[in-house]
Amino acid sequence: MSPNQLHSPWSQHEKMHAAGWQLVQCSARQAESVYYDTFDWLAFENGIAVIKKEGSLHITDLHSGSDTAYIPFRGNPAVFFPSRLPECKLKKLLGACGDMRAFIKLCVFKTISQTYSILDGHDKTIGTLFSESWHLAEDRGQNPFCQGYALKPLKGFSNEVEELETWLSSHYESRKIVEYRDLYLILMKEAGLNVKGYSSKIHLQLDEHAMIHENARRMLQSTFTLVKQNETGISRDIDTEFLHDYRVAIRRSRSVLMLLKGVFNPEETAYFLNAFKDIGERTNELRDMDVYLLHQTTYFGYLPPVLQPPLKEFFSEIRAKRNKLHKEFCSHLASAKYRSFLKEWNEWINKEDLPSQEKAPNATLATSTIAEATIKKAWKKVIRDGRKIGRKTTDKELHTLRIGCKKLRYLLEFFSSIFPNKTIAPMIRQLKELQENLGNFTDFSVQIAFLEKRLVLMETEKKHTLLAGTIGGLIAILYQKQEETRRKFHDTFRGFDDEQTAKFMHELLTFRIQNENNSTL
Repeated sequence: MSPNQLHSPWSQHEKMHAAGWQLVQCSARQAESVYYDTFDWLAFENGIAVIKKEGSLHITDLHSGSDTAYIPFRGNPAVFFPSRLPECKLKKLLGACGDMRAFIKLCVFKTISQTYSILDGHDKTIGTLFSESWHLAEDRGQNPFCQGYALKPLKGFSNEVEELETWLSSHYESRKIVEYRDLYLILMKEAGLNVKGYSSKIHLQLDEHAMIHENARRMLQSTFTLVKQNETGISRDIDTEFLHDYRVAIRRSRSVLMLLKGVFNPEETAYFLNAFKDIGERTNELRDMDVYLLHQTTYFGYLPPVLQPPLKEFFSEIRAKRNKLHKEFCSHLASAKYRSFLKEWNEWINKEDLPSQEKAPNATLATSTIAEATIKKAWKKVIRDGRKIGRKTTDKELHTLRIGCKKLRYLLEFFSSIFPNKTIAPMIRQLKELQENLGNFTDFSVQIAFLEKRLVLMETEKKHTLLAGTIGGLIAILYQKQEETRRKFHDTFRGFDDEQTAKFMHELLTFRIQNENNSTL
């Protein structure tokens, strides 16, 4: 039974005795509970808690506190991936949280569960009291930080037990637990964890009338936080999403500096852009290796059984190279040069002084003015470049269009709080669909180029004939998929470059004028 009341640690049996009740202990046991979730709290978002207790991994419903699935689970690993669990209901439920992120050990609690018989003033048993108390595992103190209880009356003694419940509520500082989520949040807070304290998305409430320089700094401070939050996960090599989110934060920082013209000192902007470009380039190949390894199962599925065995050696090489690149980048993250740059960057984005009017003529303009101008410019470029795409368009030109889409999306996301959600949300959705198409095309292009390069190297090795056949087979399949994606592009782009999206864009760029006109009527 889950506790339905929480209160401070209690041991005042004497007071209860004086009030006419006695508690007689029937059982007591101690257990350890290990809590897991992903770095971005996907389990919590899906309404479940993931808890290792008594040799099993449990999924607990955050509403009811009931276990909905469990499997035997050995040890208390620092991280685990649901994909490596045996097929079962629990794996399916965890899979609903996504398959990219590892589950990380968050905290460990020592739980003491006790059961008492409740006796009235005539030593007659009237019900049972279930008690649970929680200690942080590393806390050697004797007193729990939290204790809960639940009461269950024997038949015919409901009124007496309700009377006891009223007495307990009046003598102990307590709060009623409506759902298990309340207790979960208390436990995480005690462990020093901020539930949902991380999101890779930008959530800024901007003042449209504020100077763009002020809001641009807020954007950069936000991306700086994301960069810092992901460094440890990269160094510990927990999962590939840490590097992915880190790279997106770096790209967003670069986009703010590049797209908001005339807002910052150009010489200083150029310096930081070069530094971010360097960081991006240091992670490009590492990210490519991550993507190959993430697609490993798909690659095997592309090929007939006879061509599959050499892929094991191929992916062993990729993993070895990936580990080498990861080690090199971690060394960079720990280097004095990188630390010095971040310190310099942090000081710059927190500097409130405005740049000179001569160097940054737009710095004092209203945020809405710059937002509308930059979005309009980026939008026009995407439409212009997209309409040029034809059968003879090169991979590089499609990649350029993809970059243009990314920049437009970053702008829409950065400034989303100053525009009506009903207008900007569908635009971002349409843009994401187009980006996905272009992203797939670019991924196929990069993978083909990588495989072709590997094939050329093999010519000099004069060995591994079967592996050459395997790589050749993969190139052929990837090429077919790339061309299929290219053909789909035109339909996807037409869906983006249509009257509806143009109408949304028009509303976005004119809604402020419309509002002003309406207010003067």
